[in-house]
Amino acid sequence: MVLLCVLVGCHQEERIKASKAETQQTEQIKIRPFTVEERQSEGYKSLKEVVTSDEIETVVEIFENAEWKEHIEVDMALPPEYRFTLGSINYAIWVTPNRDRLEIIAEGQAKYIKLPVKESEDLFNIITGKEL
Repeated sequence: MVLLCVLVGCHQEERIKASKAETQQTEQIKIRPFTVEERQSEGYKSLKEVVTSDEIETVVEIFENAEWKEHIEVDMALPPEYRFTLGSINYAIWVTPNRDRLEIIAEGQAKYIKLPVKESEDLFNIITGKEL
């Protein structure tokens, strides 16, 4: 009986470790081309397709190295100016009133960030082809 309990306990521990490893792997952003949409008066319109691996990797690095505020609900006054899906996450992007930084929400993740100026400039250039 004791042997059976020990075996069941060890099996449960392995299952917990396996599920933690699976969660960490699914949180990584997959590097794939994506389409950026821009808000227009009549809805969203495709603005640019980001297809080069260098640009995609830069976007992924910006998001992975960002210090996201987690477990936060943000209510913006207007719909996002830009949006795109990277991996399985939808990103909504606003330009700050000073036009020097980007505010980003990872939709469905309860994550928010106001990027530093340099990262904002780099990301904006990649997703729009324009200077911030």
